[in-house]
Amino acid sequence: MSISEEMIPVLPQYQRSPKANVFAAIFPNRELEVDLGRTRRYPGLLGLAPDTRALYDAAAQLLSGAERVLDYGCGSGMGAAELRCHFQHVTALDCDPLAVEFARAYLRSVSVARDDAEAPVPPEQLHDGIVIIDVLGQTIAPDAALRAARRWLTPHGRVFVAEPRACPSQSLQPPVVRAFSPQALVSLLARAGLEVSEWIEGTGSFIACLARPAPSQHFQCFAEAHAALIAGRPAQALSAYAAVREDAPPALRAEALLARAEVLASAGDFPAACQAVLDAAALSPDDARSLAGLSELSFATGDPKRSLELAIGAVERDPCEPNAVQSLARAAESLQRDEAFATWRIANGLAPADIAVASEASRLASERGEHMYAIWVLERLREFRGELGVDFHTTLAWLYVNAERVGEARLEAELARAKDPDAPGVKELWAHLGS
Repeated sequence: MSISEEMIPVLPQYQRSPKANVFAAIFPNRELEVDLGRTRRYPGLLGLAPDTRALYDAAAQLLSGAERVLDYGCGSGMGAAELRCHFQHVTALDCDPLAVEFARAYLRSVSVARDDAEAPVPPEQLHDGIVIIDVLGQTIAPDAALRAARRWLTPHGRVFVAEPRACPSQSLQPPVVRAFSPQALVSLLARAGLEVSEWIEGTGSFIACLARPAPSQHFQCFAEAHAALIAGRPAQALSAYAAVREDAPPALRAEALLARAEVLASAGDFPAACQAVLDAAALSPDDARSLAGLSELSFATGDPKRSLELAIGAVERDPCEPNAVQSLARAAESLQRDEAFATWRIANGLAPADIAVASEASRLASERGEHMYAIWVLERLREFRGELGVDFHTTLAWLYVNAERVGEARLEAELARAKDPDAPGVKELWAHLGS
């Protein structure tokens, strides 16, 4: 395709803001404030977000022949600009109003809009190619995000997905809350009604694949269950998972059983949860989450040795599965194994926004006298989660006290008191600080 003038984006001028890592992007008809964080890359600026244009080029090659291509989670629009060089009709969608506004100013021949994940998509607006790059790891509900993107896909369309590649030693930057192993990405795609048709090699720190719609429509049961759980109706969620019938693909039935087991375990019905996990393991014996689930159930029923054995098997299958590593850490700690603390550190790296994991890693670090690391874990947790409870502030305040950082301890104590002035832990903390 020849490059026309309308395909060339409008590059803004930038002026540094008094705020750290913030710039004013000046377009001919508007001025926008942008930051250099990990959320997205901006044209002409270097920041924490990776340059993913090479991935967009790879996507363009693999989606060759598509008539309408959608960049889902377009960010600043840099990727959509690359796609426009290959395709006549390109749409860019994002849920962030700032991203949409910037992309509209930057792109000249691309349709840019904010996606309403609940609204149905008219048939004439469907696309036969969708690109999702560095999006799913930035949301706490990647299943819902992927199903929202799938709404825009034609029945025979293709989806290019590229997300950060998981490794046990990873250190994610907010707002990226998780990276993906191949197994995790396959499972995520299945819950959104997609299946991998091709893995893409040579994508560096990203894991990438081409996917197609799965023939089964049972994935819609997961959307119904997700909505029920958000509404606080676990019984309805269990019914939705049970609707994934025998004629569904085994992998999808296993996903439903694992999700069902999690709901049952939360309700305290351990026998039913255990049976659901066993059934899932029979359908998908190589899935690390099945063994991790059995490990958790063994631990909850008072058998830490068996829990440890199952957790080791889970980690051997997928060393980057957060549930497997957490199960291993929990069992190892219960049995006072030397590797417990190191395993909690890995678990924290795999799921840095998980409050329970961060709290446990911080507590063990403090017990070992590693107060700086204990503080770092909780400070980092705050970068991933905007609102935290009283216990977080009191715990961090005590860590600051132990590190002789009294000013910071008083600040955390003030935050705790503002949230619950009558909490016993808050009163105890202030009694110490006032002494």
